[in-house]
Amino acid sequence: MALAVLALAPLLPISTIEVRGGRHVTRELAIVTSGLDGAAVFRASAAEARARLRVLPAVRDATVELELPGTARIALVERTAVGRWIGGGLEWFVDAEGVAFGSADATAAPALRVRDERVAEGHALAGERLDPALVAAAMRLAAIAPGELRPDLARPEAVMTAGQSGLVLRSGAGWEIRFGNADRFAEKLALAKRVLQNEPERRLDYLDVRSPEHIVIAPQ
Repeated sequence: MALAVLALAPLLPISTIEVRGGRHVTRELAIVTSGLDGAAVFRASAAEARARLRVLPAVRDATVELELPGTARIALVERTAVGRWIGGGLEWFVDAEGVAFGSADATAAPALRVRDERVAEGHALAGERLDPALVAAAMRLAAIAPGELRPDLARPEAVMTAGQSGLVLRSGAGWEIRFGNADRFAEKLALAKRVLQNEPERRLDYLDVRSPEHIVIAPQ
């Protein structure tokens, strides 16, 4: 009997899989991705399972432990969403490193939204890495409240445009602020605030602060 047990030991299947740390990733997805379900415990590789799990865009890292007689323990370290990135009609979460990912939990990200007009319709951003500085700047714009910069800032929207205007804050009142890229963003935002607060009732189509040394206000 002892010899039989030793002979069959390599074939013992993994029948119990514990998953911790999953919010963006469901337990079912983690198990399927790991490739451990039903695998022979002595032939399964914790390192290979970890590598497969790390391919999931929402997973920063994972640890995998295998124990006799047939148990696997998976601990996920997921990305922390700083906001939502909308492109091609689809909404994704994005973290501070600029990685876009999907989530099984629609509430697992702040309600800060940036619309990216550069993304083609239906294009899946999951796993792509955006410029972290651009993400930080865009989320700062997304956090601006109505009326914060001047009284007629209604329904503010942070937009990454496809043209030279770059990052833009649009107001429902029909005007916008053009920031260009994320370089010197804090300086540009402070300049925009100063200009708008100095002339809160001035008619405005756009304020261009892409170059802090040469701002443009339209109409002049």
